[in-house]
Amino acid sequence: MNYNNEEFIQYNKKKKKKETKSIALYLTTHITLYIVLIFFLIFFAWYTYFVATHRYYIVYGPSMKPILNDTIADDRADLGTDAVYVDTTGKIKVGDIVVIENVSTESESIIKRVVAEEGDFVTIAQDNDGYYYLYKIQSAYIKENADGEIESLLTDDEAKVVENKRLTGYTIEYDKWANENPAGRSYQGVTYDSKFYNKFIDAYIKGNNNYNYYISSNNLIYFQVPENYTFCLGDNRAHSNDSRYYGFISKDDIVGNVDIIVYDYSFGNQVLEVIKFYYKEVEEFFAR
Repeated sequence: MNYNNEEFIQYNKKKKKKETKSIALYLTTHITLYIVLIFFLIFFAWYTYFVATHRYYIVYGPSMKPILNDTIADDRADLGTDAVYVDTTGKIKVGDIVVIENVSTESESIIKRVVAEEGDFVTIAQDNDGYYYLYKIQSAYIKENADGEIESLLTDDEAKVVENKRLTGYTIEYDKWANENPAGRSYQGVTYDSKFYNKFIDAYIKGNNNYNYYISSNNLIYFQVPENYTFCLGDNRAHSNDSRYYGFISKDDIVGNVDIIVYDYSFGNQVLEVIKFYYKEVEEFFAR
């Protein structure tokens, strides 16, 4: 038999081509399945970690406007209700928006911004223009003189927080709230925010306030944030019960800092904001 005829050679070429296609299909299918499996495992690990380290809260009340809105509080259907994911593992620092539990009798949790941490001295008083400002002196600028008296290296003007500064990426117009709620109370010629007065100054006057304090040359009374505590305020101060009402907030009552904001929350927006957040995290990681 002649094995070199064209018909036999043609047959072998077809067979070889068919086998090559089968191998390519096999490899492509298995590689695709492995990629899908690896992606699924990575996603499952990330999802498990995310669920273990984050808690989801819907925003109620107007205290964090304009950053966070609540349709019910504002009675504006076009505004939408926001929600947040809170990172329960992150370190709390000044400027963070945080969720706090166990301090309010009206609700299970409240959401505010940390404006001072342990060691800082704070007060809220009216300036010459009639606006109420947060005055804050960091512990590094407080010292004791030779007579054991507390002194500040900053003047009151230097301690006054410029409250339209940018915090965590958002522009906040704090100073406008004073026009909405101008009824402060005075002590020693200084007019204080009424809530701050009732919680701190009044207790100081009556002698039942055990906090460390510092009195400036202008008679501003600063109170020191105790160890393991923070001083938190709502961005919309005229409509916020915060540290002026509850006092200093224990770090043990802070669930965590807001990691993701879901504007006009819905399931679709939840997924979208989470994806955007982690895409940004991955982008920043590879940009290092």
